[in-house]
Amino acid sequence: MAKQTSKKFSWKKAALSLAAVGIVAGSATVIKREVDPEEKVIEVIDGDTFRISNRQTIRFYSVDAPELGNCYGQEAKEALTKKILGKKVTIKSPRTDYYKRVQAYVYLDGEFIYEYMVKNGFASEHGEGTPETDIVRVANIFAKENKLGIYSEECSPSIPKNKVCNIKGNVTYDDGKKEYTIPGCRNYPQTIVERFRGEDWFCSESEAKAAGFVKSSNCPGVSSF
Repeated sequence: MAKQTSKKFSWKKAALSLAAVGIVAGSATVIKREVDPEEKVIEVIDGDTFRISNRQTIRFYSVDAPELGNCYGQEAKEALTKKILGKKVTIKSPRTDYYKRVQAYVYLDGEFIYEYMVKNGFASEHGEGTPETDIVRVANIFAKENKLGIYSEECSPSIPKNKVCNIKGNVTYDDGKKEYTIPGCRNYPQTIVERFRGEDWFCSESEAKAAGFVKSSNCPGVSSF
């Protein structure tokens, strides 16, 4: 691999480590060369994932947009498309996650794209205490307080549209397990429903089960083992 001498590569070692392994990110194989920190965006896959001119897929780091089939998923994709498609973005601190996806911080003409997406309710943050994630956390608080986008009553309903439909279907953050709780289950009052994450209210246990949810171990009569 030819050595790059451009002063752009202040994060050169990180980029080299990514380029050398030929990992698979999304549906495209990583091309074995360095990712230029100012590559053109040629495709937006969804609200937190896009592809650059060398066909490398880049995913947001510490930020999640809704899946396309979930509440506000299409709106998030459209917002990111309008923001970066066909433009050159600055990619900082690339790394790989557990699923071997390349993740990075993304800027456009000095604007932190994550802050824009989160502050306007197109994505949520799950930061790890870096200066960048601290910025995004403040943006997330703003979106929540103003009930924007994914935090609107449509996507994060505090009460069901039909008061009879009081069963809460939730997706766990750690392993994506789909569980439902009913009134009387431990932590039921504190449990929130986030439709942008694939969660929802159900009118009966059979309806919840048909959607792939299982009864939470926090409910009476359900073993945690």
